[in-house]
Amino acid sequence: MKENTKEWIHYTSAVTLIISSIVMAFVSFFMTEDIGPGPLTYIGEALSAALGLFGIGIYAVNKINSISRRMECRFDELQARVRKEDAHEEDQ
Repeated sequence: MKENTKEWIHYTSAVTLIISSIVMAFVSFFMTEDIGPGPLTYIGEALSAALGLFGIGIYAVNKINSISRRMECRFDELQARVRKEDAHEEDQ
């Protein structure tokens, strides 16, 4: 399985929800010249779910990247400190 398969499924389902809600709105309006409570509820739920999927994905990626950068900085600081201590011990 590819690395980004999960992301593709994530974004495909979000885009599908958005497209289906748009189609539902148009079909409901052209058939009855009104958008009733059932289709309107579906549209609201689908858009909320899709935007949640996009938001959660972006938030998670940004948070993981932030944590990764902080860990790399700390690791580099520790390596520099150990090298400095090793050089100090060799001098003595």
